[in-house]
Amino acid sequence: MDGNNDDPFNNSIDREMPSDQDELNLSSASVNSEPEAEKKRRTQTPSPHRYPPAFVNVPASPPKFMSLDEIMQAAAGVRNMALAHEIAVDNNFKLEKLEPSENSLEKKVKEVVHKAFWDSFKEKLDEDPPDFGHAVVLIQEVKENLLSLLLPQHVRMKAQINEVLDIDLIKQKLANDAFDIYYYSNYVISIMARICSPARDDDIAKLKELKDVIPLFKEIFIVLDKMKMDMANFTIQQIRPHLQQQSIEYEKSKFEEFLNTQRESGIDGLELTKLWLKRSFDTLRDQVTEEGAASSPILTPAAIVNEAYISLLSWDENQLFPETLVMDQGRFTDIGDKIYSLTLLASILLVTYSSVGAPIAGVQQLKEKIKSEVMVILEGTEQKDLSEMMSNVAEQVNKNVNNYMKEHGFHPRDDEKQSSLIGQIKGLSSRDHPVYKLMYKRLRDFILHIISKRHSEPIKVPPGFSIVEVDLGKVCGQFLRLISHNRATFSSY
Repeated sequence: MDGNNDDPFNNSIDREMPSDQDELNLSSASVNSEPEAEKKRRTQTPSPHRYPPAFVNVPASPPKFMSLDEIMQAAAGVRNMALAHEIAVDNNFKLEKLEPSENSLEKKVKEVVHKAFWDSFKEKLDEDPPDFGHAVVLIQEVKENLLSLLLPQHVRMKAQINEVLDIDLIKQKLANDAFDIYYYSNYVISIMARICSPARDDDIAKLKELKDVIPLFKEIFIVLDKMKMDMANFTIQQIRPHLQQQSIEYEKSKFEEFLNTQRESGIDGLELTKLWLKRSFDTLRDQVTEEGAASSPILTPAAIVNEAYISLLSWDENQLFPETLVMDQGRFTDIGDKIYSLTLLASILLVTYSSVGAPIAGVQQLKEKIKSEVMVILEGTEQKDLSEMMSNVAEQVNKNVNNYMKEHGFHPRDDEKQSSLIGQIKGLSSRDHPVYKLMYKRLRDFILHIISKRHSEPIKVPPGFSIVEVDLGKVCGQFLRLISHNRATFSSY
């Protein structure tokens, strides 16, 4: 497909599932990619009842009443689709054990139940002679955990575990006073050592050092939980290439099932997607009206969809996300935050170098220093706190400029010039600032160019963004990967 093709979906089919396309190398290099670890998981899944009444069309015929089983089945399908999507688009996806929050009722109940069990077990062990009745329950549960960790080829090991941890035999030994709990705990530890990942070697070594029965079995269960999570993540890692190939068709079918349940309930399951596309059409139409047809974009389906994707970079948090994008809402929000930070940094540098002028012109070392310090100050800053943070940024940038000029023998700037620079940088806290708007438009047009066409030639970084070329490459690659997957999955809608 050449760069002039305006077909709305050819781009997406060509890039259906780019391999690890999380990063772009820009400027004098062609578009390439590497994975980038994601630090947030703020995903949402569409719910049949989350749309306000204003978004619901009146059906042509009375809605069908759905049974609870049908509703639960539809919800399960959406959850499965979301999980498959997470695994397919996030190369660093892994399962983690869900722990109840501190001071929650769930956590308190769990602690009380566990404490009651272990206290009862200790009382039985302290009897004369010791009562190992609770041990049978523990060994049975340990046995089930071990068997669940075995692979199909572990036939002999499975048979051996069933033979050694034979509950009927253990009960007979208890009845005949021939039960040795340490024989069984040592056997269990030896099996765990054979099937665990290298990451659990230290945990196994600590188990071998424990001699008290209660702490020993507590730790055995803790390590078994870790091993089960290791096995689950290993399985995900093994199936990821296959799932990436199949996820598009799988998501299509599950989303169609979701839409069918919506239709049967008299709800338009694509209402928010239509509104999203309509806003993009209106934006482009207004450009045609203001600029004239000669200089404005052509209102093709491809242009409308690309404009819609670009709008995600500055999404109004008060608007609901389109149904076809909601599973990646967290990722798009994260990318939008990064784009804002890069634009703000580029704006700060432009204001600084324009204001100070010749003494620092072209000094890359100072740019790098300002970049690193500004990004640290702004990291994690909410919009409501930005004005206060920009004051700190302005003072720090002014200080860096003064130190540089002093170190290199330049005359110090007078107070009026320093106040002017500080005031200009503070003003950048508003997204309506002319410099910020200029830099954002440059970056927006650059990203729009990337997602609109295939590129056989190097892509030039927009003016003022060379200092963040690497960061920009990562963000653009992540954005391109998400919308490529989205196009391939939802283009028919």
